[in-house]
Amino acid sequence: MSEPRVLEDKLLCEGRRVRLFRRLVSWRGRVFEKDLIAFGRSVVIVPVLGDGRVVFVRQWRAPIGKWVVELPAGRVESGEDPRSAALRELEEETGYRASRIIELGRAYVSPGYSDELITAFLAEGLEKVEAHPDEGEVLEVLELAPREYIAACAAGECDLKSLAALLLYFSRRGGLSGA
Repeated sequence: MSEPRVLEDKLLCEGRRVRLFRRLVSWRGRVFEKDLIAFGRSVVIVPVLGDGRVVFVRQWRAPIGKWVVELPAGRVESGEDPRSAALRELEEETGYRASRIIELGRAYVSPGYSDELITAFLAEGLEKVEAHPDEGEVLEVLELAPREYIAACAAGECDLKSLAALLLYFSRRGGLSGA
């Protein structure tokens, strides 16, 4: 079976965090266009406290103009590995430092239009230090039982990266019982 072939990526616009391209693809004698948002790598962290609660952030998200409860997460910066990015984002957003961090898995966020690949991590052995969010991040820290978070999702107050990371966490520890 023949593979589609990328012919060209034409930069349409560039923002602070993303670039928008028009990608020309050839397959089976046809040429077609696809939109591509270039973002790169990111991380999401499941920080678990000793009592089983999870550290979340309630963050105001400008694209939707609303507050969303989500796990701490962020971009892997140029020259940074995902593990270091996860430790950095955890401390920046929540004020917690982890003594143990374990990769749970990776997934493309929305491969229909973005190249973003996110790595989920479990963070344990948490120690409270000082948070120092990036300028422009409007957030507050919440500590919730995983079931409380899942219930909030029924009201549309959560995001898919956090649900996916929790699913990987539940899978690692043997299921949803007691979540």
